[in-house]
Amino acid sequence: MDTASFAGFLDNSNHDLQTHALLNAGSESFEFFEIDAQMAWYLTQHVSQPHRHRYQEIIWIRQGAAEHLLDGESAGIAAGSLLVVPKGRMHRFIPSPDLTGCVLRFNDEFLPNSSLLLFSQFVGLTDIPVSAEDAAVLEGYFALIGSESQRSDCCQGSTIRHLLRALLARIEGLRLRLIIMQPQALSHSQSLWERFNGLLEENFKSQHAVSYYCGQLGCSPRKLNAAIKLFTGLTSADLIDRRLILEAKRLILFSGLTIKEVAFELGFEEHSYFSKVFRKFTGQTPSAFKESRTPA
Repeated sequence: MDTASFAGFLDNSNHDLQTHALLNAGSESFEFFEIDAQMAWYLTQHVSQPHRHRYQEIIWIRQGAAEHLLDGESAGIAAGSLLVVPKGRMHRFIPSPDLTGCVLRFNDEFLPNSSLLLFSQFVGLTDIPVSAEDAAVLEGYFALIGSESQRSDCCQGSTIRHLLRALLARIEGLRLRLIIMQPQALSHSQSLWERFNGLLEENFKSQHAVSYYCGQLGCSPRKLNAAIKLFTGLTSADLIDRRLILEAKRLILFSGLTIKEVAFELGFEEHSYFSKVFRKFTGQTPSAFKESRTPA
C-alpha cells in the first residue's frame, strides 16, 4: 500500500486493506485492524504528534515492541502485552519495524456502559503483560471479532458487541489479577466506584467538592472514600484533585493555552490556588512543569 493510502487509513478514511474493518451506523463506531510489517514500518517513518481520541482503544502486541507516550510519560512496551488507552488521554504509539498485532476501537454509542473500571483515567495498568496461556484465549477473541467484522448483515453489529463485551471482561479479569483485587471486595464497591468515575468525568471541571458527588450518588463521604480507596488507594478529595491535575498537564503540554487560561478552563477562580494544588501533586509550579517538558 502506498503512502497516500496509509495516510488515509490513519485518518480513518476508506481503504482496501483486507485486515481492516470499520462499522459506522449513525453515531455508533467500531473499528478493527491488524498491524503487519508494512503498517509498522510506515508508523515508524511517520511519527504522529501526541493526540487524544474520542473512542476507547485496545492494542494487542503479538511480537516486536513499541514506545508508548501516555499523558507525557513514555514507556517501552514488550511483545505479549495489551495496551488499554481510555478515550481522552493524550498518547502516541510508535511500534518497532517488526511489530505485529491488532487494534480495536469503539465509541460509547457502539458499546454503552462499557467498563468504567477498565477504561478509568486512574486505575492502572494501562499496559498488561499476558501469559502464553492467556494470549491463546485472547487470540481466539480477536480472530472471532476480526472474522465477524468482515461480514455485512443485519446481525453483524450485535454479534460484535457480544464478543467485545466478553473480551473486555476477560481483559479486566487479567488486570484485576495483577493488582490483586479480591472478588468479594470488588463486588461490593465496583458499582459505586463506576458511578463516581462516570460522574467525575462529566463534572470535574466545574465541581470540585466531595459533597457534590456524595449528594449525586446518595452516599456518605465515608462510604465513597472506602470504595475509592479499594481501587486507587486515594481519598475522594485527592482523586478529584488528581483528575484536575491530570487534565491540567495535558492542557499545559498540548493545548497552547496559557497557565492562567488552563486554570480558568478547569474551574479555578484563583490562578494562585490552581498553582498551589498543582504543586502539591507534582512538586512543581505549572510554569516549571511546562519548562521541564519543553525541548530546549
